[in-house]
Amino acid sequence: MRCFSILLAWGIVQAFHIAPKIAGSHIVFSSPLFASTKVLSDLTDENMLLRNEITRKDAIIEGLLATLTATAMSTSLSPAAHATPLTDLVLISKEACDAVTPMLAAFYEKIADQRHGGASKLKSDATFFTIADGIVQHMFIEYLLAGDKFAQIVGEEDESVINISEKPYTVDDLTVPDEFNAIIDSTLERIKALALKLDSNAYKTLTAFVDPIDGTREFATAQGEYVTILMGFNDALGHPVAGTMYRPLTEPVTWAGGAASEDCKLGELDMAETPHPSGMLITDGKVSPFISQLIDELGYERISSVASGNRAMMLLEGKGGAYIRDTGGFAKWDTSAPQAVLEAYGGVMSKLPAFLKDQTLESYTHLKTTKNLDFSPNQVHLTLSNAKVKTTWTKGVDVLVNDVSTIKEYSCVQGLIALDVECVGDLPKIHEKMMKVKEEGLWSKPVFT
Repeated sequence: MRCFSILLAWGIVQAFHIAPKIAGSHIVFSSPLFASTKVLSDLTDENMLLRNEITRKDAIIEGLLATLTATAMSTSLSPAAHATPLTDLVLISKEACDAVTPMLAAFYEKIADQRHGGASKLKSDATFFTIADGIVQHMFIEYLLAGDKFAQIVGEEDESVINISEKPYTVDDLTVPDEFNAIIDSTLERIKALALKLDSNAYKTLTAFVDPIDGTREFATAQGEYVTILMGFNDALGHPVAGTMYRPLTEPVTWAGGAASEDCKLGELDMAETPHPSGMLITDGKVSPFISQLIDELGYERISSVASGNRAMMLLEGKGGAYIRDTGGFAKWDTSAPQAVLEAYGGVMSKLPAFLKDQTLESYTHLKTTKNLDFSPNQVHLTLSNAKVKTTWTKGVDVLVNDVSTIKEYSCVQGLIALDVECVGDLPKIHEKMMKVKEEGLWSKPVFT
């Protein structure tokens, strides 16, 4: 009779899809409501992840198709004229930086002090935009790199409207003072001449990222020694393969360029008298609790630094061994050239989440796009810096973003880990300390913005 009762109970369980749990000699029934809610939640999360991944892959495919289209536009598919096309590209980029330096120096004397006729204005993202910024990018994108030599070209100041073909010259609503006309004209002629040196077929699959003046705020506040010009070149999958970083306002100028696949490592750097391989570069803004505690766990020294390109050059110069951040506030024109050059010198630069998970070094995706190719739902906190529409951000309100269209397409929202070659051997130790800090409590976890 007891056996029959147990069998009957089991039949009822199967009929109502209620899963029993055997606990000793007792049968414990669990309600399907809670299980269904959990399953629905899991499916919703999985659906969101899949939707985001499909969006990301679609955008990458869109970029690849654009690359193929650009390649097909060439009537000649003959091989590159030189055996080291990326090295040639690095050198020509450096020559272009040489060419614009006198013009930048002339603007710097006027623009650094805002009292000189208002030659700078405040951009919507709270960084300074200058006449020099717009003109340098215009010369690089519309003259040096133009003519379907590259699959795509992305610049920080793509929304600016530049006129240097008819006088008076203008940058958006700013009129360029006549005193600069001659140096603009002579600089443009040098850029046009350099454009003729670029192989018309060798770079058809590459996407160029240009930051004409990285450290615009420093440029506008008389801290020119921290300013860099960044030109990065990325393969069809968006991985940096060549780049040039150039400080135009130091005496003498300092620069670094490289292409790892061609064993190209060039430059003239301001090497530290006393190297700091255990120095952690920190931003001029607030250091997150995660990074602060990580520095303490590693026993590293805090070293102040400003501007993305300048920080990468500081790593090469031995002025610090590592630069790690979970917070955002930087973009892919800030990482394209630095990553290419750091890797050419034997260092690394990658996104933080993949490294946190299993020490994987995963690159940001540097392709022309309308959607952020490195976004993950419910991981990124909305900020004034990464919000595509500023009004969607409210001060004091913490929002985890689940819609990729909310985030700027080129914002770096996965943090960063960058190490000089001398510090690469510390990767396992850095990961170990990161995991320790992450597990210690809520306020020690990384916060991606």
